[in-house]
Amino acid sequence: MNVVWLSSRYLGGDLSSTTQIQLANGLVAKGHTVDFYSPGIAEGNDFTHHRIERSAIRGLQSSSVAKNLQSRVDEFNSADVVLIDWPIFSIAEKIQAPVILIDRSPPADKGILAKLQWRFWSKAWMKAIRGATVSSAHRRFVAQETQTPKASIGVIPAGVDLELFRPKQKSGVLKLVYHGRVDVNRGVMSLPMILAGLQLQGVEASLHIHGNGDAINRLKNIDMDGLEVTEAVSQSDVATLLSGYDIGLLPMPENKVWNLASPLKRSEYLASGLVVCGIDHGGHQLKDSGEWLQLFSQKEFITSTVDWIKSLDRQSLATLQKGARKYAEENLSWSHSVDVLESIILS
Repeated sequence: MNVVWLSSRYLGGDLSSTTQIQLANGLVAKGHTVDFYSPGIAEGNDFTHHRIERSAIRGLQSSSVAKNLQSRVDEFNSADVVLIDWPIFSIAEKIQAPVILIDRSPPADKGILAKLQWRFWSKAWMKAIRGATVSSAHRRFVAQETQTPKASIGVIPAGVDLELFRPKQKSGVLKLVYHGRVDVNRGVMSLPMILAGLQLQGVEASLHIHGNGDAINRLKNIDMDGLEVTEAVSQSDVATLLSGYDIGLLPMPENKVWNLASPLKRSEYLASGLVVCGIDHGGHQLKDSGEWLQLFSQKEFITSTVDWIKSLDRQSLATLQKGARKYAEENLSWSHSVDVLESIILS
């Protein structure tokens, strides 16, 4: 099939575009052709990327992409199916080919911008005939909020490249990690307190934080032994770093957005042979997870994480880490996600 994907996300700019790149490449590997239209630069992929200009002004970025796509509608009408990210779904009414709404995350901003985004999000889903979300909780939320039939909503969770993200022998000081967006609203300021708690309990540990966001400078200004904070690194560098770490952290709090998520970092942690500690809500939970995934209430996240890590020795930790990798191999490869997307397209 000839698939066109229209997106407002800046492709190739950071790790947040990984999902779309992997899904598009996966469709090509299964024999489909994919033309991807978005801002950014995506090189070395199997699909064809068409660069679309985007405004630098926050709040106008999606609308500018939608406007620039309108002049190319004739290119989309020759497709067998068109995938459209929800922020630019308004263009769907101009496209004659069948369309599918892609919702990788509901609006995550706050304030006036968020109110505008939620209006566009609701309008997109109410106009969509078929769509895709990232989790079962996300699908239930869409159905409840927009009266979209569940049967018309697919679930495409974030996968992981099992060849890129692989464990290696782990030893020495316990190494904790968080990578991704380093924003205050993601709970990242709680992470140094976990390190401090472990050190007070006599546990030799270090904490490594990699990413960009509004909390990065605040974290860098914390003077604490064992705390390493860096800007975002490339995906290949993330994979190399994770392979030597022990415990991945998911501090994102319980709220309307994070409860619906399928965080890519969780899959990358597990594929790299890390056990995971996080806050207990729907976005962090995994079906049939083992002891390698420890989720605690938001109120007790710091103390419970410290207590659980303190209870581990290297031998028991190694056993759990092998279980994490095994689960990733059996459940989290990108091939599973691509299969789901393909079934939605073919239907």
